[in-house]
Amino acid sequence: MTSSMSIMGSYSGITMDTIDQMIQAESGKLKQYTSQKTELNNEKTAWKDINTRLDTLYKKFEALKKVEAFDSKTVSNSNEKSVTVSAGTQALEGTYTVEVLELATSSQLTSGVIEKMNGKKATESLTLNGTLTLTDADNKAVSIEVKNGESLKDIVTKINESSKKEESGLRASIVDNRIVLMDSNMGERTITVGGSLAEDLGLAENETGTGAIFTEGSAAKLKINGIELSRNSNNITDAVEGVTFNLVAVSNNQVSTIKVAEDFEKTTTAVQEFVDQYNSTMSFIDKQLDVGDPSVEGNTIGSLTGDSSLMRLQSQLRSLMTSQSNDTSQSIRALSDIGIEVDRYGSATLNSEKLKKALTENSNDVQNFFFREESTVVTDAEGVKTNETKQFGLAQKMTSFINEYISEKTGIIITKSKTNDDMIKDLDKQITKFNERLEAKRERYIKQFTALDVAMMEAESQLSYLMSQIGTTQQTK
Repeated sequence: MTSSMSIMGSYSGITMDTIDQMIQAESGKLKQYTSQKTELNNEKTAWKDINTRLDTLYKKFEALKKVEAFDSKTVSNSNEKSVTVSAGTQALEGTYTVEVLELATSSQLTSGVIEKMNGKKATESLTLNGTLTLTDADNKAVSIEVKNGESLKDIVTKINESSKKEESGLRASIVDNRIVLMDSNMGERTITVGGSLAEDLGLAENETGTGAIFTEGSAAKLKINGIELSRNSNNITDAVEGVTFNLVAVSNNQVSTIKVAEDFEKTTTAVQEFVDQYNSTMSFIDKQLDVGDPSVEGNTIGSLTGDSSLMRLQSQLRSLMTSQSNDTSQSIRALSDIGIEVDRYGSATLNSEKLKKALTENSNDVQNFFFREESTVVTDAEGVKTNETKQFGLAQKMTSFINEYISEKTGIIITKSKTNDDMIKDLDKQITKFNERLEAKRERYIKQFTALDVAMMEAESQLSYLMSQIGTTQQTK
């Protein structure tokens, strides 16, 4: 039996190519749907990129809310072999001379020879059964029970586990098959040993001098600007406000000269980073809103041309950058006061020398311009008073505004993204239905034109039969 596909077109001349052309002519709506979907995806991608840039800009302003951005300190040190120094935000500018006289050490108790070891390895079993109690200078006791079959390593492990649990400063180790107890706290501190196994483990003193050896720790001694200090640590944080001295080695008459100064470079870098990110964000927004040249054939426009939300974002960011504070109590009221200028195109530039000058004169004023908190007492209708803290400054205004766009729950961008997703899903449904209708129409065309070819074939067959009959009749006359 001849298939319909092989019959179609054999008489009418209408082939599958003809049907494809007819379907293609009717698929204009599909192109419209596809174009709309591409536009929506481009819009979604553009907003996603804007969200990324805004999130980075948000973080740059958040950094300017922190004290470290303005109160960081630099430290110079003439002799780091004896002492290293770090300075926090609370440190005052100044010069300090430091001489390390003695380093702090820890108390140590080393056991005598443990006869039960008798050439055994630290992991081999011992015939010991009893208790051991270790007490540090703070009267924190560590008690363990030792059973037959446990090794020296097992005993030391028990000591350390119990010490950690009891928050004792004592730590145990094994050196040459001897137990070494070390106090993690430095200075003149005691270590007391008791229990039935103290002597068996060589941790008790004896008359022969073969028992435990105790070495008492000592405090650190140093001079800062000629003032002699003593501390039970080599890490000294309470001698100079905001400054930490880490003692490394005895100075041997080589005095370290320490200079603590304001770190204006860190502040300048933080401000420059926010300016750069602002420019990057604004430049990207310009591209998305660009209308190109409508008079040029094939003109290319931005993915968000005419978007009112994006135009508001662009306008408000520029407005905030050029705004001036109404607070006359503040010496710095605009970005231009610290060297940041915004041109008529919205691009910002930083004069770092002007910024450093403002920081030198009063870094607190610069910090307050970007961010400050003020507490006020608020009285409600019933007369109850409560403290209320309000935040001010350019960084606060910027982060609050940007958050309107990038908030993960209520932000404008996430809302637009969800709307785009819904519209794309709706278009996908319409595209699917349209394709189904086109496919149904294709099948209908195939059936119709196949039926036409069949009819034409049958007509030709009947005509041939009639002609043959006529020819036969004429021959018989």
